[in-house]
Amino acid sequence: MADTPKPAAHAPAPVPKYAETIDAGYRASNRVWIRVWIYIVSGHVFVAFLFLLFYVGSHKG
Repeated sequence: MADTPKPAAHAPAPVPKYAETIDAGYRASNRVWIRVWIYIVSGHVFVAFLFLLFYVGSHKG
């Protein structure tokens, strides 16, 4: 068994470096955060409208 060659140690594959995603001069991650804030604000406006409907409905009559 001493005569069997050891397998050669392989270097890890290099990780390719990609250019940062840019669209119309903005980083793509900025667009994601803007979309998240739009969803949060629009969700709160919708819930506020539902609360208004329940408030008006409970005080009618």
